Amino acid sequence: MMILSKTDYLHFLHCAKSLWLSKHKPEEYPKKTISTYEDKLALEGYEVQRLVQDFLLKTPEAGIFSFEKIFTTDEGLYAQADIISKNNDGTVNIYEVKSAGNIDKTHLIDATFQMITIENSGLKVNAVYIVHLNKEYVRTGSLEVDKMMSFSLVTEQVQGLMEETADNIKSALEFLNKKEIDETSCSCLLLSKSHHCETFDYFNPRVPKPSIYNLPRLHKNKILTFTKEDRLSLEEIDEDEVSPNQLNVLKAAKSNSPVINQDIIRKFYEQVEYPVHFLDYETFSSAIPMVEGMKPHAHIPFQFSIHIKKDEDSAELEHYQYLAEEAELPLTLIESMEKVINDKGSVVSWHKSFENTRNKEMALLYPDKADFLNSVTERTIDLEDIFKAGYIDIAFGGSTSIKKVLPILVPELTYDSMTVANGTDAMEAFSKIIEWEDNTEKTKLKEDMLAYCKLDTFAMVKIYEKMKDISQKSQ
Repeated sequence: MMILSKTDYLHFLHCAKSLWLSKHKPEEYPKKTISTYEDKLALEGYEVQRLVQDFLLKTPEAGIFSFEKIFTTDEGLYAQADIISKNNDGTVNIYEVKSAGNIDKTHLIDATFQMITIENSGLKVNAVYIVHLNKEYVRTGSLEVDKMMSFSLVTEQVQGLMEETADNIKSALEFLNKKEIDETSCSCLLLSKSHHCETFDYFNPRVPKPSIYNLPRLHKNKILTFTKEDRLSLEEIDEDEVSPNQLNVLKAAKSNSPVINQDIIRKFYEQVEYPVHFLDYETFSSAIPMVEGMKPHAHIPFQFSIHIKKDEDSAELEHYQYLAEEAELPLTLIESMEKVINDKGSVVSWHKSFENTRNKEMALLYPDKADFLNSVTERTIDLEDIFKAGYIDIAFGGSTSIKKVLPILVPELTYDSMTVANGTDAMEAFSKIIEWEDNTEKTKLKEDMLAYCKLDTFAMVKIYEKMKDISQKSQ
């Protein structure tokens, strides 16, 4: 008999065949590497759950609660309830703890699975709660768990999902107990690339690379049409079947060369004013606010790198950087920026909405710094914009991420050998820096963090210069 856990059930809803493969042919299932970001989220979830447990154990009703209790059924269902409370009439209440600020459909499906498993094991559930973070909570002094967490009653929503979930559970168990299935494709063929299961290549080996899934923002109706007609190669897609943004990717794939729009690139450079400041922030966020004055999951900038190109013809660059050494609000960071960012000249970032949002948040925290931060925001231009319509290369894989663009345009620069190689690495490294005592290992980690952030802005400089050369070629 196959066991079906809550995680298995969610896996089944995403891709039934992928779950089947993991159970019946684990040797064929891709080895899953837990990303540092996924690991961070999991650890935060455990920490939030521990805080809620500790809070409940200090209440007068502590005796009615039990934690992480396991339930199983004869059909093969398995659930571990975060919190159970006993009622005087013999029923129980269940509490699912989440480190999110909102309740979404997945949370409700999760709770419904738990309720069905618990009731099928012999208990009667009276009420279902989802315990989640209060997005409006602001830490002042010690954590106030009763204010930081919201106990939301979701019994009615869960009861509305009971019939559908019970039917799906029955289907999942029946499917899992099959000895063989059709392994020639999976349902993820009808989903966009970002929603493909981990076993997509196993079940769909005939999908070429690149394929229709490299077209950005491909609507589900288009995917349905192309897959029904077995047209998965970009060579089989006509130009009048795609949107203007997708058209450039299609042309780049068919020609196997970049599609360049000189007018768009030139218009980007026409807005540039020198000196140009290439700016990148690193931030930390945590489900549990680490410092006073912050809300759950708020992004707090703790590091910046700035390269400054003073004039168009200068080959020299100035570089400035800042790295906090403790969890703190970003006042010192802002003051360090004020010393190096000129009151005139463009600020260049990659995906500027991130930096600009942080500027707006910091301006609300420090109204006396608002003029400076708003000025930086107003002068910020987005280097990523060039790669949305001005320069499209199929080698980018339909992405405009700097991590996809840099290896193609400036292959001599790479993050591959770096200890800190992405934003989540930086966040994890920062959490160590604020915890560790001063030692050689801490010093090395700080150097790694500075090197990573410096490369982010230097990469922007090199891409900026490369694209400027391209913009001038036909002049």
